Amino acid sequence: MNSNRLLEISDEISSSIQAAAVGASSWKNVCTNFTKAFPGSYSALISQSFRNSDLNYAVCSELEESHLNSFLSHYSNINPWRAFWQGARNGSIIVAERDDPARQYYGSRFYNEWMKAVGDFDAAVGLRLQVADDEVIYLPIHFSASLSSTYDWQLEAVMQNTRRSLTNALEIATYVRDTSGRIAAKSALVSLGNVIAFVVDDRLKLREANQAATEAFVRDFPVGCRHNTISFATPSVTASLTRCLRNRPRDFATKLVMQAENDRWLIVVNQLPQLSGFLLARGRDQFLVQMRKLTSQNETLDGDILVRTYGLTRSELGLCKALAAGLMLADAASANRISYENSRQKLKSIFRKTGVGSQSDLKALLRIFG
Repeated sequence: MNSNRLLEISDEISSSIQAAAVGASSWKNVCTNFTKAFPGSYSALISQSFRNSDLNYAVCSELEESHLNSFLSHYSNINPWRAFWQGARNGSIIVAERDDPARQYYGSRFYNEWMKAVGDFDAAVGLRLQVADDEVIYLPIHFSASLSSTYDWQLEAVMQNTRRSLTNALEIATYVRDTSGRIAAKSALVSLGNVIAFVVDDRLKLREANQAATEAFVRDFPVGCRHNTISFATPSVTASLTRCLRNRPRDFATKLVMQAENDRWLIVVNQLPQLSGFLLARGRDQFLVQMRKLTSQNETLDGDILVRTYGLTRSELGLCKALAAGLMLADAASANRISYENSRQKLKSIFRKTGVGSQSDLKALLRIFG
């Protein structure tokens, strides 16, 4: 392969990188262009946080999905080239046969269990780029060691030629990610002027806050913000939410009840949607946090109309207000200072008077009167 052909391949790959950066094409096409230009190879493009062992993004070409999935879920943690991907200089290119050959790792679990299962792909050339302090993008191209004498220098040249395009693409992706994150956070707070509401990331770092939250931060009650980190008036609640965010499932949502001084607060946390798909550099997840004082229950609920329409007693109305505020029945009972069994009896009475058959139906009805 002559130098002109290498430049043509570099241009094709650079074009596919630029298209993927703006969502006009898939990042998988970048991998496919490498494997087409270098037959008998497989390629992958992976975004990983080594600090938290989080895999943010991964695509491949000519590598079976089952092998990619097993690598991402387990074998990446024992990958002998992990030290290079984790700690090498930004923009570094590794040529495995020259710099760190696979034969050094014969007999290792990674080689015996994963590389042998993949096939004859011991040689590789890879590019490493730093996205953030705790996130790395790496692009490895693997092939048989029998092709090393020709593929090594050719792939190294192509990666040197396309490195700037990939760096620019990451800058675009980072800008789009950060901008969309700010817009999502601001949009989440638009209609929440009557409650304490703010947006945090998975480390409880503050992203946005409404006026009620800003005023609470000044008072340091029921929630404070120091060094841009949120903490609640009750330390155990801060610790509990920190654990929940650290071990969260996808599309995380939760509710907590906090006792602070003489007040009880309902804390509602919902994960915000994130722009995805073409973004190679994934941002931290964001979470909308809302806080409502439960001692006042749901002040926006029109209790007089409920009493006149359905003949509810004042104690039944109090239970309705607590449920409308988002409490589970046991917490609603506690907020109204009645026993759980008493609350169940009152709930049955409310069902009978309003003609509904479940708590979800009751809450839907109460929203009409909110």
